[in-house]
Parts: sequence; structure tokens; C-alpha cells
Amino acid sequence: MPALEIPHLQMQALRHEMQAQNLSNTARRLATLRVLDCASPAAACEAAGEVLLEFDLQGPANSLRALASSLCPHFPLFSGIRRIVVRTATAESPVLDRGCRAADTYYEVARYSNHLCQLVWSFSFAGKLDRSLAHDLRGLMLQTGRCLDEDRALGARQGGIVTAPSFAESQAWTQEPELLLKLRGISVVLKPPGWEVDAKGQLSSSGLYLSRFMQREHDPCSRVLLLPVFEYGFIHRLDVPSSGLILTGTNFEGYSLLQWQMHTYSICREYSVLLCGLAPADLTDVNVSINDFLPMRSFVDENGRPAETHLKAAFHVQRRLHLPRHR
Repeated sequence: MPALEIPHLQMQALRHEMQAQNLSNTARRLATLRVLDCASPAAACEAAGEVLLEFDLQGPANSLRALASSLCPHFPLFSGIRRIVVRTATAESPVLDRGCRAADTYYEVARYSNHLCQLVWSFSFAGKLDRSLAHDLRGLMLQTGRCLDEDRALGARQGGIVTAPSFAESQAWTQEPELLLKLRGISVVLKPPGWEVDAKGQLSSSGLYLSRFMQREHDPCSRVLLLPVFEYGFIHRLDVPSSGLILTGTNFEGYSLLQWQMHTYSICREYSVLLCGLAPADLTDVNVSINDFLPMRSFVDENGRPAETHLKAAFHVQRRLHLPRHR
């Protein structure tokens, strides 16, 4: 008996005893492990479908992300979750309790928003995000951000402001970031080489962290820029040696809007790369999976989520050597 069929048989026997959370976690784990050549993912999803009404928001988020990552959006679970997801998400919308610590409130809201993002990405990637569902989920995301922005008492409980070092205090780099666009709730900053987009934590020791620059350049009421649980408002990153534009949410509603656009593939990213050597003419598409399940980093991994990159050789240049003349 193939080893991968054993979990399937065990699941058939235990499916009626497992809780909704167990089933959704099982489906996600099987997809992460790429267990796609047996009936186990289907069995987990079928069992989960029988207890949909017992799901909290994390259950549908885990299950749909597993199916979408596995390129298996044909399971009936998509349709079942489609029927209950808005009601479940609305019922679990965080209540801003003024008696709670600010850190606890931000953690719960960030967790809730992350589940919404997983749902949005899964439906969008599978081609099942219809207009009605998109309207409802987008509204929930923006409403959550708006509620945080409007809660002045929560801001007062947040504590002191983290002050960023001036450019002169950092290091003697020749260039510092530049704010190119500043809208209500959203900013675009040009990151020069050497600066770290520290959305996932400060991994370098340079002291040149883009979060500190953004904190310095914006009003202290831009609370999202101070919170690592919201990745300081950043929705994407660039490598330290790279330069380029970074989209940043400067209030919670703006951050939620950017998250919506990111997870529905409404934002296109273009990179210009200088290569040494001739790029193959047939290198036009790269399809490799990206593992972003772990904190602090993302990397190419066959167990990650599907990702696609389109390439185009813009131009070729020839380097000419000028030899010195000797008389």
C-alpha cells in the first residue's frame, strides 16, 4: 500500500470525529507537502464541507489557501465556503474593546485581516472571486481599517512614538529615500540601494531601515507605520542592494486597500535587471513556487504558493575594451 494512502484511510475513519479546525489544517498541510497524487486532500476537503457551519474564519482561509496553492479549485468546498464566508467574516469582525491593551487589539485585528487576505487571494487565484463576493470582502477589509483609524482612544493607548535617526546619524550613504507620492492613507517612496524594507523584521545591522524613514516623514498619527504586526504599512519588499518604488499604507484603511489590490493581482511589479552574459531567447516565463509561510523570509521552494514571472530582454549592449597605446 502506498505510504501516502495511509493518511487517507485514517482520515476516512476519523473524519466524523475531527473538528472543523483540524480538517482545515489537514487540508492545508497536505497541500503544503504537495500530497496531490492520492485522495487525501479531497477527503479532507469533503469532510470539511460537511462541517462548514462550525468553521471560524481561519478554517475557510486555511482550506481555500490549500486548494488554491495545490491548483485544485474544482473541489466543491469552494462553492460551500462561498456561501458562508461573508457571514462568517462579518460575525468574527474584531470588536475594539477599550479595556484591552492596544497590543492585544492590534494583534487580533492583524490576525483577522490576514485570514481575509488568504480568502481573497484564494478566490482570486482560482478565478472564483465574482463581483458580489469581491464587493463584500473588500468592504470588510476597508471597514476594519477604517475602524482602527477612527478609534482615537486606541491610539492613545498605543504608547510613545518611535523616533527615527536622522540621515546624518545613520551612515554616510550618498542617498536617502525620497517620498514621491503622498496621498490620504497611501505613500510611494523611492528606496535607494543599501536601505532595508524591514517589513519582516530588521535582518541587517546597517541601521538604514525604511520603516524609520517613513515614521520620520509622516505625522505621528500614522499609527500603522509604528506596528510590526502590520509590517510597518509595507505590502512588499525589495532586496537591500536594490532600488525601486515601495507602496506603503500610512493609515489602516490605506493599508487595507493596498492589501486588497495586492491579493487580487491589481498591482503589477516591474523590475529592471542588469545581467552579465546573453540571456536565452526562449527565457520568457518562470514558474516556480514561493514559500512565504515562515516569518521573516520568503524563498523559492516547491512547497510554496504558485508564482509566475514574465521576462523580456529590453536591449543588449556590447562592452568594448580600449587597450592603451605604447610607443
